[in-house]
Amino acid sequence: MDASKRLQTLCSNENGKITRYPESLRTLDNGVEHYFVEVTSKEGIQYGLQAYGIEAIELYKETMKALGRDT
Repeated sequence: MDASKRLQTLCSNENGKITRYPESLRTLDNGVEHYFVEVTSKEGIQYGLQAYGIEAIELYKETMKALGRDT
């Protein structure tokens, strides 16, 4: 399961909340996009989701959608 789908699952099925995220994508020195988001479940378990390249862009968009923000 890719990171954006995992984010959807954690936020919807497991009532997780996004607790840490950068405001924008990061481009690594090699030119590859990177994105990271932290989700905390209602039980207090923290999940770190990270992605690179196209998956990073998808994770960023899904994070902003879950937060009700435009991309």
